[in-house]
Amino acid sequence: KEPKIEDQEPINEKKDKVMLEKGRFVWPVEGTVKTRFGIQPNKTYHNWIKIACPAGTRVMAAARGTVIFSANLKDFGETIIIRHDHDFATVYTHLKKRYVRADQAIKKSQAIATVGRLDETGDAYFNFEIRLKGKARNPLFYLP
Repeated sequence: KEPKIEDQEPINEKKDKVMLEKGRFVWPVEGTVKTRFGIQPNKTYHNWIKIACPAGTRVMAAARGTVIFSANLKDFGETIIIRHDHDFATVYTHLKKRYVRADQAIKKSQAIATVGRLDETGDAYFNFEIRLKGKARNPLFYLP
């Protein structure tokens, strides 16, 4: 089931320069997208989408691949990065508990972590990124 996306200001995107591949990845959780990719109303820029869901929810791998990073990362908390085919990578930050280690092969939809970090409104959340050749891409262009 596709997460609900809260109404926000329109985001400026250069869609003509982004290869659209709807459905290449699956949603890592069922939740609510609270912050979209790109320029925010306060003029900051996010390389990720912020997804809120109940604390303890299992985060699933968005596609099969190999874990290239699984550790605590300063300013991003518990973090997992998975390398996928065709120069893609997915990044999961602000996790509560990691279930995977570096160099581990991962299946699509395999549980890799749990959600538990709370934001300023008290919602549990994590951030999700998709990168192509190291460059952040809007995850909504690649999710079903």
